[in-house]
Amino acid sequence: MNSSGKSNGIMKFVVIAISLLTVMVFAFTFSGTPSISNGKAITVTPSVVQNSTVFKYQWMNDTSSIAPQPVSNSTMACFTPNSEVVMFGGMTMVNETIVNGKSTSYMLVKKTVNTTWIYNSKQWTKLTTSSSIPGLEGSTMNFYPRGDDIVLFGGENITSGGKMVLTSQTWIFTGFAWTPLKGLVVAPSARAFASSAYSSSISSIVLFGGNTSSGLSNSTWTFKDNSWKRVTTTGQIPAMEGAAMESLPNGNILLYGGFNGTYSDSTWLLNVTTMHWKNLNLNNNPGKLAFSNLKYFSFNNFLLLYGGVNSKGVATNSSWMFSPVSMSWKNMNINSPSPAYGQSMSVLEANDTIVLYGGLSTNNNEYINYTYQFQNNTYNWVEFQESGLPGNSTWGITLNSKTVKTTSNEVEFLLMAGTYGYTTIAPSGYTGQSGNITMYASFITQSISFSKIPSFFYYTYGLIAGIVIVILAYIGSMVYRKILK
Repeated sequence: MNSSGKSNGIMKFVVIAISLLTVMVFAFTFSGTPSISNGKAITVTPSVVQNSTVFKYQWMNDTSSIAPQPVSNSTMACFTPNSEVVMFGGMTMVNETIVNGKSTSYMLVKKTVNTTWIYNSKQWTKLTTSSSIPGLEGSTMNFYPRGDDIVLFGGENITSGGKMVLTSQTWIFTGFAWTPLKGLVVAPSARAFASSAYSSSISSIVLFGGNTSSGLSNSTWTFKDNSWKRVTTTGQIPAMEGAAMESLPNGNILLYGGFNGTYSDSTWLLNVTTMHWKNLNLNNNPGKLAFSNLKYFSFNNFLLLYGGVNSKGVATNSSWMFSPVSMSWKNMNINSPSPAYGQSMSVLEANDTIVLYGGLSTNNNEYINYTYQFQNNTYNWVEFQESGLPGNSTWGITLNSKTVKTTSNEVEFLLMAGTYGYTTIAPSGYTGQSGNITMYASFITQSISFSKIPSFFYYTYGLIAGIVIVILAYIGSMVYRKILK
């Protein structure tokens, strides 16, 4: 290759290099670089509120893949040895074939079921047993620590002919099967929709009221060491069915509401030492209710009353707490499951939660199969701090299906522990990063850096300038070649 060819090659390389460099210089010079001249990249000192942990009482919907059939008036108890909730029976609707001459049609009929379900780790498991326990609704069921088993009493069964039959049978659940308790000399008469709770101070299950073949009852019974005893009580407590009952931490028994032709809003206290029923006459109360549920939430030392049907025959979904310290009711005013009554509810001691299942809606008489957990959830703040934007720019964050926009330096979210994905909302002409953030048990911050997007106009301007340089370089190379000649 002669010297002229080498010179031409060098010139071409120089021209290309200068062109590319020119495009880059012009584009980035005119488009600008990320700016923090407005002092936006600052560290925000969290407020006292943000630094504090927030506790929220919540009903959390459990969308497990397997669930029992829709039922109402089933019964539920925590089987402590296995840290699980046991649910039995209930009323449901089934298709029944009706033969009329040559035609066959179907209709919905009520049926009591005898299935047993186990709930643990947010999963339902159907227990397969060879037990002869019949389908029942309106039974009572309690864990009995002295025997490490569950005691079920009473209820009513719908026979194949559609007849309602009350039972006085006592059943024992040991974790695997139901066994009838035989040889009882004394026992409550056959009844359904009685109320019961375990009292630790007398090591006994206390049973009250219910619907018997001779009408409503106001009798009080105790169950201890596989035997029943009728208790003589004082106090003028009326006969009742569908009242909510639970034990206080001191072992005394609280009973609320119920139905005896009218709906009750009375709060009764049974002193298990003197066996005296006392009407507490509390004016601020959940209202006239029956077939609601009452359970002790030990994590925060109160009793939770949920649901029921009111004096208008309408199901409710209010949540009330009863303090065993102040002996008073308080409306919790929290989001709750859809209104229903006849749900079953139990404490799940291992998780400090209360489990709620099923029920009947009065809106369309629909049997329900949802599962909820009542929890005291812990929340902490995460604060997103931005940099790179001019003052008063509108930006935002989308996290956990919620979008928050602002013109300030920070955006805050209140989150439970876990890992969350977030996306940024940038103003026109800027871009910001998205990603994941992991919450633990304390306040955290996350920096968000915005960058200015280079304008297409300035890219074009730089390209034109580069082309001009190429043309000038080409002209220069032609002149140079003529000089060499």
